[in-house]
Amino acid sequence: MDNASKQQCAPSTIENENARTGVLIAERVRVRILEVPITSIVPMSFSALTARRMCLVEVHADGLTGIGESWINYPDWAAEERIATVLQGAADMVLGADVSDPEAVTNRIASRLSGVGRQWGAPGPISQAISGIDLALWDLVAKRSGQPVHRMLTEGAVRDSVPAYASGVGPTDIVELCERAIERGFRAVKAKVGFGRETDQTTLDTINKVCGGEMRIFADANQAWDLHEAIEMSHLMASCGVEWLEEPIAGNHLGDLERFHEATSLPVATGENNYGYDEFLNYVRSPAVRYIQPDPAKCGGLTAAVRIAQVAQGTSCAVAPHWYGGALGLAAAVQLGAAYSNVDWIELDIRDNPLRTEIPARPWSLENGSLVVPQYPGLMGELNEEVRDAFQIKEAERTLHDVSRSR
Repeated sequence: MDNASKQQCAPSTIENENARTGVLIAERVRVRILEVPITSIVPMSFSALTARRMCLVEVHADGLTGIGESWINYPDWAAEERIATVLQGAADMVLGADVSDPEAVTNRIASRLSGVGRQWGAPGPISQAISGIDLALWDLVAKRSGQPVHRMLTEGAVRDSVPAYASGVGPTDIVELCERAIERGFRAVKAKVGFGRETDQTTLDTINKVCGGEMRIFADANQAWDLHEAIEMSHLMASCGVEWLEEPIAGNHLGDLERFHEATSLPVATGENNYGYDEFLNYVRSPAVRYIQPDPAKCGGLTAAVRIAQVAQGTSCAVAPHWYGGALGLAAAVQLGAAYSNVDWIELDIRDNPLRTEIPARPWSLENGSLVVPQYPGLMGELNEEVRDAFQIKEAERTLHDVSRSR
């Protein structure tokens, strides 16, 4: 049946045919912005997180709603840009289209918008917007199939829980956060460094003192240093038992990371700010990079993260998805870990974040330092809509009717 014929049919007739053929026509794209003020500012080496923010991207089709997340931690006006890019830049390529194959839809959007991103000088925001749509599409098709997303990625799950580390420890609230990590059964913590040698020394010494040497320690500099400073600080990292250092060098250039690794032998983790398959491929193949960290709400969604996990198989580079946002992005990382055994770690922010803990209709489960993989249809099942609505500060949408009028 062609499009003209479909428009003459009753909706129930179209839906029945779509169900029979497997076609899934997107009818609405909606963006919701959620925000929660925080009483204690979260320090970063490059800035500070002053509020918890979450960008939900919904794709509606056949009576179902797929929900994804796009990363908007920075800058403070990221939400405005994300709404515009999703609804004005990408929605027309989704609405009215068959979205039953998320990978195909995502690749089509990326092909159309990548050139815009280059000219704009903003490949990151473009990729982050596409990520939200991609996650929503995977959630949608998995809900229609009645399965969790990981069963759509592979023929069967490789495990039902994924090791997690507690991130965000320091330079403030160190004792409290370490005690929280111990109480919840984590086996590793990640220190925030890059605040000056004295502050970083205090952070790492306190972690070792509170955790009694039983907790594995990683560290994240958020690109705080130049190459010389990173090499100098590596001695402190090694003396305090840091097993790997994340984004040690400003600019995150692969050549600098390789020179750092040659000079220090300290394993490097990176990838949260990488965009494009070719760039990820070069980092995965480098002996300097021990952990590649695609962010499912930044790198191009699960479509991109799966490709990165696949190319990393058989290499010395393991996967440890980055995540420092809300519930949907975390769920995507966990679903990836359920499908691919080379996902060694999941990042779990140890600081309070209601957008991660209160949004799911069913709570997260942490057992023996591992996150239990949600087995509900989609990324994590349903959202708590009352909580979502309480945190929502903005909403916008585009429908199939809007697209038809503009054509």
